[in-house]
Amino acid sequence: MMFPILSVGVANSVFFGTYGNVMRLIQIQRDDNQTNKNIDVRFCSDADNLHNYWHLDVFLSGCIAGLPYAFINTPIEVIKTLLQARNVKKQDKVENTKIADPLKTTSAFKLIGELYKVNGIRSLFRGGTLLFIRDVPSMGIYMLSYEHLCSMLTKLPYSESKNESMPMHVQIMSGGVAGVLSWVLVLPFDVIKSKIITDSFTQPVYKGAWDCAKKTYNKGGAISFLRGFRLLCIRAFPVNGIAFATYEAIISRCHKRTDQLNQLKNTTVESKWI
Repeated sequence: MMFPILSVGVANSVFFGTYGNVMRLIQIQRDDNQTNKNIDVRFCSDADNLHNYWHLDVFLSGCIAGLPYAFINTPIEVIKTLLQARNVKKQDKVENTKIADPLKTTSAFKLIGELYKVNGIRSLFRGGTLLFIRDVPSMGIYMLSYEHLCSMLTKLPYSESKNESMPMHVQIMSGGVAGVLSWVLVLPFDVIKSKIITDSFTQPVYKGAWDCAKKTYNKGGAISFLRGFRLLCIRAFPVNGIAFATYEAIISRCHKRTDQLNQLKNTTVESKWI
């Protein structure tokens, strides 16, 4: 239980931190009337008063932030998928006899050691290409959906900054919908990723991602790529809603703390010259 909590926390912190800094840098480079170093334009209720590339900026920032996120998340996904597969009843008799080899352990950290012995560090990045294909665009969609939904639900002026508070129910609703939307659009890649990761090292069933996709389609049709859709929606909405609400609360707290320190610093400088 500790492994996913700690690892996912690190991955998410890297993602949100990268996204915020990339978005800020892009806005500074735009150097338009609505954007400067002291304000983070985020709402798009009135598109006529924002630069025309605001949505593109948010999407690109999310995609760029998705790169380090995917790199950190790949070993996490490998371990999580293998541990989950240990408790899942295999319906395919062929795959049941050729499931990934080091599944005897119930410990995430022991599993890391076993995987390393099997194929070195490469075993921890198995299916990494699929994860990058899945995570990079989905993170762009994730942030774009969230920011746009926040704007639509709040109907706040376009020039509000991140220092302004936002109702928590708006954060939860927008985050939940954004999470579901970003996952649904890349669900087929996730299905293939899981099959590739749980495939045997010594006697693999699949020659690659494309071969896995063809065999999956031949066996169950297009519906096979939407496996777990309902469960995904049930899980993604509350998880991402709470994640964004927490993120916004922390950011708001940090801004308030920064403002307090700046005020204290200015007061100290003024008193020095009195």
